[in-house]
Amino acid sequence: MINLIIMKEKAEEKKLEEKIEPEGANFSQMEIEIPPMTQEEKAKIDASQQAVAKRSGNKKKIWNIVMFVINVCVVVGILLYQVLQSEFVPLTDLDINIGFLFVCVAIFCTQLLFDTFSISYLIRKASKRSRFILGFKTNLCGRYYDAITPLATGGQPFQVAYLMNRDVPSTKALSIPIAKLFFQQLTWFIISSISLIISFVNYSSFSSFVNISSYIGFVLSFAVLFLTLFLSVSKSVGKKLVAKTLKLLQKMKIVKNYEKQYQRVTAYVEDYQNIMREYVKSWKDFIIMFFTMAAKTVLVYSLPFFIYCVFNGFDGSLYTTFLVMGVLVDLASSFIPLPGGTGMNEVSFSMMFEPYFSHGPLIWALLLWRFFTYYAYIILGFGMVTYDMTYGNRKYRWLKVERALQQESAAFKEQQISSFRKARAYRRKRQLKKN
Repeated sequence: MINLIIMKEKAEEKKLEEKIEPEGANFSQMEIEIPPMTQEEKAKIDASQQAVAKRSGNKKKIWNIVMFVINVCVVVGILLYQVLQSEFVPLTDLDINIGFLFVCVAIFCTQLLFDTFSISYLIRKASKRSRFILGFKTNLCGRYYDAITPLATGGQPFQVAYLMNRDVPSTKALSIPIAKLFFQQLTWFIISSISLIISFVNYSSFSSFVNISSYIGFVLSFAVLFLTLFLSVSKSVGKKLVAKTLKLLQKMKIVKNYEKQYQRVTAYVEDYQNIMREYVKSWKDFIIMFFTMAAKTVLVYSLPFFIYCVFNGFDGSLYTTFLVMGVLVDLASSFIPLPGGTGMNEVSFSMMFEPYFSHGPLIWALLLWRFFTYYAYIILGFGMVTYDMTYGNRKYRWLKVERALQQESAAFKEQQISSFRKARAYRRKRQLKKN
């Protein structure tokens, strides 16, 4: 008799587990605890959202279009100048090595993969979830807005906003772009320093104009990096230096709102300091991020060599020279305020690599290099932003609701099973007493 009762109760339990949740289940009672944000975090998030809102306005959209048109006009002007300077060579008349063209595509995809991995790695550490697609889209978002804003200043605010819209915690969403930027600047500084030493020793092997411009670009970029690191290490001296600098800029009518700018700069420095402390504690994370960004940087500066191989064949003895020249071209255009260093990039590339190309291949080499280092990001980023606006954001909201319902359903199901087991134990106990 007892065995029959137990078997019957087990059958009822199995039936309950397979049963679909009843309609009208009260899921509204499920509560999700959201940790409160500090005033400092709210200020940083507000600053990022304001930057995104300003850039999203109609005036900014028109400005972006105008800057893009200027960019195209400058490139067309340089190409016309090259054509008029010499006899134009059609692409069909050139001996193109298709194999090395695929190598260039592979290099572009690989460095894009390294960028995506670095962001995905930081997201996984922040949210304890593997979200490679989110890392890929965040990277494209940052590269796209860097490409269309002067001095590449638009990428980070949009990355912060995008990560928050994808449910990454606010503090982590603020730290991820800053952490990536820190390792990117660190590897850039090491590779640029080595390249400048080589160019100084073999000064006659490189264009004088580009060489001098690269020194200027390096000094300005290093000054920003050094100031940030210095402020991160020394809080007291750093704040005094920030205050004096901003007051000077205010007297020169360059900075209008002193208090707002002071809070923004000190908040940025504190973020840097916190990130540095976190990664100094974890050498594993530091090594992974450092070598990932170092490999990505080397690949980017290796593109000119493999573009040379597309038109002239492989010559391994030129690799180091082309790598150094790629760094110098990047440094020479780093202080140009136009998006993507427009104009200076094209001029520097033409002057630096002209001895290694005849005039026909030089034009096509310039176009190919500019496509892989600039225009490809605009195309991919624009496609990603358009996809999210038309479908991706709506799809993510539905997936978010679906996951929430699944979690609530699972919790409700577990609650029902627990109640059933308690009732079964109570019935079994009563039945045993009767027998």
